[in-house]
Amino acid sequence: AFFCFTALMSEVRDHFCSNLDHTALGITARIERFAGLLAAKDPPLAAALDNIRVAPTFYAFRWISLLMTQELDLPDVLRLWDSLLADERRFDFLLYFCVAMVLCIREELLEHGDFSYSVKALQHYESRVPLHTLLERAHALYAADHPQLYVPPAAPPPRPPPPPDRMSSNGAAYL
Repeated sequence: AFFCFTALMSEVRDHFCSNLDHTALGITARIERFAGLLAAKDPPLAAALDNIRVAPTFYAFRWISLLMTQELDLPDVLRLWDSLLADERRFDFLLYFCVAMVLCIREELLEHGDFSYSVKALQHYESRVPLHTLLERAHALYAADHPQLYVPPAAPPPRPPPPPDRMSSNGAAYL
């Protein structure tokens, strides 16, 4: 577990170097990529947030730089990190996960259309949407853009028949 954590942290170290903030490796570039992805996936929502001046830095900075540790409960953080570690382009998937978070509360944000409500909803996401729903949405968004990289989960193998000594005389299996 410590090795995985160390590997993960070594990949995000550039987010914490102020000299790299405004380069392609820094946190500013990641937030800009997130904003572009949100605009590509839901232009009306991105425009509505822009119109009320809800900049992605108000919420996505913390999401991305802290790898969702402030927004999710520990079991959910571990499940998300499992998804990040399993994907060779893990931090691209993190951006899709962040976009999924915004899209999952889309109606709520558009209904209120208010700066303070929207910022509060995004900064204090808490358990608004179950993690499995967020992951499903993020995987769908990711698969749509990267079909060559996405491998859907395999179906479980069929159960083998019980051994012959566990069969009754009429062929029914004993449990």
